[in-house]
Amino acid sequence: SSGINAEYGGRFQNPWREVNVDEAREKGIDIARRVSGGGTVYHDLGNVNFSFFTDKPSHCPAKNLTFLADTLNQWADLGLKTNKRHDMSIGEAKVTGSASRIIRTGSFHHCTLLVTSSLSSLSSVLQGDPHITTSIATASVPSPVTNLASHSRDVILTPGHVISHVTSSYLARYDVHFPEPELPWKPEQDTAGDVMVVDALPESVDEPDHKTWDWVFGRTPKFTRSFGGGLEVQVDKGVVVEVSDRGLEEVIGTPFDQTTIQQML
Repeated sequence: SSGINAEYGGRFQNPWREVNVDEAREKGIDIARRVSGGGTVYHDLGNVNFSFFTDKPSHCPAKNLTFLADTLNQWADLGLKTNKRHDMSIGEAKVTGSASRIIRTGSFHHCTLLVTSSLSSLSSVLQGDPHITTSIATASVPSPVTNLASHSRDVILTPGHVISHVTSSYLARYDVHFPEPELPWKPEQDTAGDVMVVDALPESVDEPDHKTWDWVFGRTPKFTRSFGGGLEVQVDKGVVVEVSDRGLEEVIGTPFDQTTIQQML
């Protein structure tokens, strides 16, 4: 799938530490929090997202990424390589970010794939607040990034081409066939035995709205933000719980907003 412009943070991250919140809002870029762990990733229509759903014993991100890398390398000779962090890269530059979630009834692994994304927007918005001094949240690991399309000499790569080629390669690998002209939700057979087959997609899932304030900011682990001059503000679950300056006690109990606090100084 491809997504509109958005920043997706991992379940255990601090959005203020990972994203330039004010710039994202000014540019109309949504900030969301995933139910999976991992770091923050950027989504736009030049990025493709792949999800692999399995039972718990079959959960294997390395296998999924090896399939993607092999498929794309054979098609476009990109020189993609995988690593132990479950990333794919070309040289030193990443083209994917991966995350997983395992629950009692199953598991999934999903990853981004930068094809023709706006790397300038990615770079400018993925600049978190440097004045957050203490935080127990999971921190992203900054890495150089690149687009697949910049490394393809003989094949024209677009998100649509990548989706079509990877999908057809995956179905051929597992010998899964779909009736025509229906959409591929009711496969006729699964001879490989390790593809999860579903009869229909659910109309809704019991998951949070990934863009609400309570989910995006209200789930943030406790942290401290320094404003200079000895002023420190402690925030827990997105709400100010303590300030070092009694003159700012009115912000205690309110949603944290660094711009509002700076204007009060």
